[in-house]
Amino acid sequence: MWLLSTDRAELHYFSRNSDANGGYAILSHTWNKQEQSFQDVQAIGEDSFEAGNNPRDHPELSPKIRGFLILAEKNGYRWAWADSCCIDKTSSSELSEAINSMYQWYAEAEVCYAYLADVPGDDDVEAPDSAFQNSRWHTRGWTLQELIAPESVIFLSSDWGRLGNRAALATLLQKITRVPAGILTGEDRPAEFSASMRMTWASKRQTTRVEDQAYCLMGLFGVSMSTNYGEGKKAFIRLQHEIMQHNPDMSLFAFGRFLDQEDIRDHGITLRSQGRIDRGNSWQYLMAESPQDILNTFYYIPDLGSNAKQRYPPESLSSESGPGDDSTATHTGPFDSIEMPHISVTSYGVKLRLPVATVDNTTIAVMLVCAGDGRNFGLFLTKDPRAKDPRKPRYFIGCDFTQSATGAAPFLARMADLGHNLYNLTFNGKQIEPKWRTIYVVSSASHFDAGSATMPSLMINSNPASRFRFPRWLVSRLVSLQFEVDQVRNTDMLQVIRIVHRFQGRIWISLGLCTSHHDHDNSPPLWAKVDIVPYIDPTNFPHNCSEDHIDSKSWAGRSKEFGNTDRRVRLSFTPSTRMPDSKLLISLELFGSVFEKLLEKSAISFPSLSDLERSTTPPPTRLARRRRTASDAWGATLSQSRDTLVTQTSQTPLISSQKSSSNSTTTFCAWKSWILRWLLTRKRQAGSST
Repeated sequence: MWLLSTDRAELHYFSRNSDANGGYAILSHTWNKQEQSFQDVQAIGEDSFEAGNNPRDHPELSPKIRGFLILAEKNGYRWAWADSCCIDKTSSSELSEAINSMYQWYAEAEVCYAYLADVPGDDDVEAPDSAFQNSRWHTRGWTLQELIAPESVIFLSSDWGRLGNRAALATLLQKITRVPAGILTGEDRPAEFSASMRMTWASKRQTTRVEDQAYCLMGLFGVSMSTNYGEGKKAFIRLQHEIMQHNPDMSLFAFGRFLDQEDIRDHGITLRSQGRIDRGNSWQYLMAESPQDILNTFYYIPDLGSNAKQRYPPESLSSESGPGDDSTATHTGPFDSIEMPHISVTSYGVKLRLPVATVDNTTIAVMLVCAGDGRNFGLFLTKDPRAKDPRKPRYFIGCDFTQSATGAAPFLARMADLGHNLYNLTFNGKQIEPKWRTIYVVSSASHFDAGSATMPSLMINSNPASRFRFPRWLVSRLVSLQFEVDQVRNTDMLQVIRIVHRFQGRIWISLGLCTSHHDHDNSPPLWAKVDIVPYIDPTNFPHNCSEDHIDSKSWAGRSKEFGNTDRRVRLSFTPSTRMPDSKLLISLELFGSVFEKLLEKSAISFPSLSDLERSTTPPPTRLARRRRTASDAWGATLSQSRDTLVTQTSQTPLISSQKSSSNSTTTFCAWKSWILRWLLTRKRQAGSST
């Protein structure tokens, strides 16, 4: 562990944290674009050493680091740690060690200074809508463990003034972060709370790298795993695998839409027991793709102990009965025997040992989890038609349903409300009788395709008949906003892109060729439109010739806006100069109160059409001059090479006529090889000089 000396800002290495006499202070903050690295601070130290100055006074040292060190020294700490400059991130092994150790490092610090750069010193933290309550610090992934792990957290304003300490602000912080006040005062430990509840603390937080959604939670769940930046969403899948190995807490899988028993009765809900399996829908898999999926808190009943409204295992279970005594179990438990849930990860899927029941041709696995109001819940199961081993039943999660208010539009529910009585479970007004079974569940999309990778693949970019292209940078930006991007139609005449945010709505982009009204001697006109819907997925994609044709008046300027004041999308097209065939590049801009709030939280923006057109203008004059200079240098090189070749040839002894006939070909090839090597060297030199 590298620590900074607070008096001189010099880096010192300690093999153990406890070797730092007097302990250390630690900094919690949000990063900006000018954060100084380990190498930057080292260079400042070397420069100051040569000049005989104190590195802490160096003008190039970050004001944030200097302010932190001055405050820590003032409060009696000799050593300090900041993540920006105390980790050598050029070493993958050191970075991985630091990420796995960070929760412990914050826990072992004497004090944590939480520096809130966007909160002024005169802010009233308790006032409604105060700068403190709206600080970016509360929205970042890594600051969650920095809030929870230390024994003492002191909040500081942008001018390093004291705003308050964690314990005194516990009630307010619970309101802001959803972290229980008991944890913030030190009365409770995170491990005492269900996996579901801990995930909800992170559900509204953002990270710059998608992998950090998992890495920043390792300490909170007491697990370790190797880091691999570039693995994308697979990092969060691996995190859940590690959590499973430590505790079979089924609340980890309690997320997504659930069917309330009263809603089934009062809203005309009809279940589709043999519904389709949408492999592009992450809710069909056992595990969540990110913490953003897990919004509601559920409790794992076996972990509640005496706090459970109805205990499991049953409190009345005879201590004399053995594990195989079914007669006792039958009379004391809600299922056919007394067992505990079991989870293990296999290549075939996640192996679960759970009570399972079938009612009205619908299969439900009892999770042994409950909500805060005491209702019990189960997972809907849909059999995997592609499962290869008939002895090992494998399922997807979820059940399709329709409701009278929305007609035939299908919805997907993950969980079933099974009532308040664990010992008399019901669904849809009928009692169910679950029995313990071993089943396999498809854990994530990576079982079948690359859906868990950072970037999806779109057929529109591979279809030679398509007149449109969806740029990769645009897909990447949408994925960074937690949108799922996929293509649901791909024909020569119609292509439909689906852009879904689990909580903020769905965007459908329809692109096509109109065959209704066109001259058969010419190619069909192009049309495009955008549908923005909260939940319902459209099944048909018609168009209006007068409104949707790209050459119509409504598409003046090659741009058009769709939506309302909450969610609005501007769809634009630019001709591609990079593709061998004429294609139109798609660009999107998001507007409206809902989308703009999403953009602000993520610090992500979308370029306008004029911005994109500027990026394709000719190179600046300076660059053109540099290119001409390189061309002139290359011309001079060729001229010089000819002169050199003539000179060297004139100095070469004449070859006798007897040898020339036998060696002429060899000599010519040798000269040719030498000339090519020499020209290549000069070309590289000319290129590097420009």
